[in-house]
Amino acid sequence: MNAAASVVEPRPSGFSRIRDAVLNVSPLELALVAMVAFGVYLRIQHVAASAQLKWDEHHYIDTARSYLHNQYAWNDHPPLSKLIIMNFMEVLGDRPIAWRLPSLLFGIANIGLLGWLARIVFGNWRAGYITGAFVAVDGFFIAYSRVALLDGMIVACSVGAVICVLRGRTVRSVILAGLLAGCAVSFKLNGLVFVAVAAGACALSRELRQYTLLLLVIVAAVFYAQCAALLVLVGRSGSLASVIAENKAMVHAHLSYTVVHPFSSKWYTWFLPGNPIHLRHDTDPDGSITVLMTLGNPLLWWGSSAAVLGAAQIIFATGPRRLWTLLQDGASALAGPPSTATSPEDLTPRASAFFWVFLAWVGPVAFWLPSLRDSYIYHYLPSYTFALILLAGFAERLYRFRPWIGLLAVLIVFDVSVFYAPLWGEMPLSRSAYHARLLPTWR
Repeated sequence: MNAAASVVEPRPSGFSRIRDAVLNVSPLELALVAMVAFGVYLRIQHVAASAQLKWDEHHYIDTARSYLHNQYAWNDHPPLSKLIIMNFMEVLGDRPIAWRLPSLLFGIANIGLLGWLARIVFGNWRAGYITGAFVAVDGFFIAYSRVALLDGMIVACSVGAVICVLRGRTVRSVILAGLLAGCAVSFKLNGLVFVAVAAGACALSRELRQYTLLLLVIVAAVFYAQCAALLVLVGRSGSLASVIAENKAMVHAHLSYTVVHPFSSKWYTWFLPGNPIHLRHDTDPDGSITVLMTLGNPLLWWGSSAAVLGAAQIIFATGPRRLWTLLQDGASALAGPPSTATSPEDLTPRASAFFWVFLAWVGPVAFWLPSLRDSYIYHYLPSYTFALILLAGFAERLYRFRPWIGLLAVLIVFDVSVFYAPLWGEMPLSRSAYHARLLPTWR
């Protein structure tokens, strides 16, 4: 036996492995980690410092307080979000950290959930990492992670439901999708859009279509359970008739609502955006301004609208027959990685995922087309969620074929987010610095 061959190479130490991993990190990976860290910091810093209620927080906090004392309070939305806040108040006390911690946790979870869905849609984790970084530094998501409102909760549950049906192969996936879609509609009735998307994907999939009715039954059971639990909590009947009466009154109140708020905006202005909302706007004694705005990163906002058009082109190029086959294949159609070719057609095997993400973008906007009551830019958040996934996936493709251009694009997005960060992290600004960050229609 050769003596040299019998020499055992020493195993690298843990420190050496860590050092090698750090040295092999690419500039893009460093940028993405920094973006996620920065976005998490903007969400958590001083989130519970102010007891001043922001925007519509009083609707949710006051209602949760009533529930905490087993008292009935009128709901303009299904009660699940208020029940969650109530439980946090019961454990942590009636203070800002209890009010806002649920939104903060859902907001942080959205970074990972949207990244996961992007990985499914585009077939690689780098697309998921870029998505997570974009979500982390986008002000729309940051703002709704810092207030006791329900919009970030809807995003988390709707994205989770879509993940389950796109990757699902078993009844367990359908059950989980039903639970999550049921929660989405139990936060706000426009969550019905994501029930329709989940049910449609389930019905068309050869692997899951037999469980479509089960999904809808679970959605209905979740919705009934949270309504009935609230009624029983406040000493009322939790019967099916009582739940139906409660929701009929809620729907009637929405349909008869005719007040137009100064911050309301029409759906066709959301793509610009035309009228972002100040969730907070305070002038301090020294003249500085502290605000919290529902303004996303402008580059991501405008780019995501273009990405929706790109997804529509891929769906159209796939053709109805090929698309129909892919929709029926369900998770099997998404099992393999995408081609590395540079033509647009290399994404057609993933057109089924693009189709459902596109519908998830269209649905929340279409929900408001026939509505006569006032609407607000935050109604676009669920749609914006899926548009941002598409944008990040296309950014990953740019990086794959033109690495330095792709890296530069990501860094510019990061730089713009740093510039706008004071508007999302409630950091005091001088009046001139505040106005320098706004277009005239944003003031």
